[in-house]
Amino acid sequence: MKTTRLERTNDINTTLIHNGWPSCLKLPLLLLFAGIFVLAGNSARASDPIGIFAKIDKVVLEPSDTAPERIQLWGAFCLADDKDRDRYRAPEKGYLYYKLPAEKSDAARKEWNDLKAIAGSGDVIGFGSRYSPKAKVRSASEKPESPDVYPVAFGLVKSAQRSSTYAPIKALQAGVEKTSSETKSTSPAGK
Repeated sequence: MKTTRLERTNDINTTLIHNGWPSCLKLPLLLLFAGIFVLAGNSARASDPIGIFAKIDKVVLEPSDTAPERIQLWGAFCLADDKDRDRYRAPEKGYLYYKLPAEKSDAARKEWNDLKAIAGSGDVIGFGSRYSPKAKVRSASEKPESPDVYPVAFGLVKSAQRSSTYAPIKALQAGVEKTSSETKSTSPAGK
């Protein structure tokens, strides 16, 4: 093959236009496009960031409705599974007990008002973050003490924003619920 020495810039531009992409750019561009397709495929399968799905029956604000510092959420709850980013634990019936976070307390109070408005409606709501400390579902017989810090994260997610076939929503709507004391007694440690 004969090597031609290009003397002018017009010759270089003409060579690039007529011969396509220069070979030194073909492999990096191919890798770039392949990477984009791989990342696009992974983002479609991203884990659900919501920490808790709940069907709330009753809300108790403490010490008062006008200036709450703590909240009891009574109902059934599917908490995010720590071992699998795509799953939630089986529904547990009982209550969650929270206190205001040091930061974002105004946002927490707004969410608490929305949770109180939803209580008893039968709607499933998601809140908190899968990556924040997990709440403890307490049985009705447990005294409300040592509240968890309320997880302000993505706001409230209504079940209408998700498919009704989504596992935690479907489980909560079906009413397949264990009380937290039943869950403890059926675990290997409880035997």
